[in-house]
This record gives sequence, structure tokens and C-alpha cells, in this order.
Amino acid sequence: MTDAITAVPGAEHWSYGSFEFDADTGQRTVPLVREDGKTAAFTIPEFVSEPRDLGAIARIVIAACERWENRQGVGG
Repeated sequence: MTDAITAVPGAEHWSYGSFEFDADTGQRTVPLVREDGKTAAFTIPEFVSEPRDLGAIARIVIAACERWENRQGVGG
């Protein structure tokens, strides 16, 4: 399981895990962790590094994860 490190601004109950950087590809994987243990992640190019940009992408991934999860709960 990924350890929660820092809260994702604007995404209640979600935190970032430890980022992983792949020097060969120049990509960073950003893990997301919800308080109940649910996880998600996204991978971005190295040049996407502004906290505001990371937060916006994280909130999109979180929203999609929660929509998918809600659909699964109703026979999705």
C-alpha cells in the first residue's frame, strides 16, 4: 500500500503518496491514496511540475475514480 504524504487540495479524504520518477522516460508517477485505503495513480511528463497543475490533474483522476466506483456499486 502507498503511504499518504500530503493532502490533495480540494479533494477531501485524498492524499498524494510518494512520487516516483523514471529517469529513462522522464515521467513521474503520482500515487493517490484515500483515507479508506483506496488508491489510484497517474503518470505525467517531467515538465508538469507546478503544484497547481498537479492538483488539477489529481482532482480529475480522483473524480473519475469515484464516478467509476459509484457505477460499480449500482451494477455498473
